[in-house]
Amino acid sequence: MTRLTQAARAVERTAEDAGITAHVHARRVDDVEDEIAVGADVAVPMASLYKVAVAGTWAALVTAGELDPLAEVVLDPSDRTAGPTGVSALQDRVVLTQRDCVRLSLAASDNACAAAVLSLVGADAVQTWLVGAGCRSTDARRGTADAMRAVVAETGGRDLGQALALLADPAADRTTSEYDPALTSSSTARDLTTMLAHLWREESALPVREAMRRQVWRHRVASGFPHDDVVVAGKTGTLGRLRHEIAVVEIPGEVPVAVGVLTRSLRPESHQPRVDTAIGVIARTAVHPLRRPAPSGAELGA
Repeated sequence: MTRLTQAARAVERTAEDAGITAHVHARRVDDVEDEIAVGADVAVPMASLYKVAVAGTWAALVTAGELDPLAEVVLDPSDRTAGPTGVSALQDRVVLTQRDCVRLSLAASDNACAAAVLSLVGADAVQTWLVGAGCRSTDARRGTADAMRAVVAETGGRDLGQALALLADPAADRTTSEYDPALTSSSTARDLTTMLAHLWREESALPVREAMRRQVWRHRVASGFPHDDVVVAGKTGTLGRLRHEIAVVEIPGEVPVAVGVLTRSLRPESHQPRVDTAIGVIARTAVHPLRRPAPSGAELGA
């Protein structure tokens, strides 16, 4: 049994022990010669991972001269997308540049900023960018604003906060079309690491890489790499039973490794630290056998 096969088996055992279904893919950003794949080609709802594709599209349009990163975006509380973090959680009018909206949408998973950037680039452009990045099994059907509206309507909540609480309540037994990859934006673990590899090779995607390196959430993939000199540039995706993260693990002197861990829990509660920890263990297990020294002078993702 090879090291890669052993790692895949260990990933499966960790997922089973944590009570989750896990779809996992890991690869170095410079090639796909070696990989760890567990259910890597099964379509899964993207949740907030969609925001990475929106940011990648924005960066490409900025490079093409079609958008100005310093142009101001007005985020008024009367019509901005609700959410628990960033500008979404504020009460007053906010004005940011486009590039700061992108940074907050990735670093803090800010729904309001992500929706604003999507309105700038357009959903069709996101799908076109994904195809160009090599993501052939990804469907960008709807963004954060539409997804949150669907959750509120389908759970019967009076607002997003109550809707999310109902979705997380085991006694309420609510569901949503956001769990169905045929109805919402969906992708595969393999496509998502392909997207990350594309972002780490493209000079124009530097703002996306920098924003992902600033992600505030350290309880999933980053928990598997608790070292000051290891950078985990990640993006989480969370909704009810769904707990995802995609990330690029940057270890000094080595080729960065892209990893995607997409999970669905048997239980719906909002706080499941055992699952979050398992995602970190799975990521470490998948990344470790893929580590290789970087070629001399190589600066992938710098």
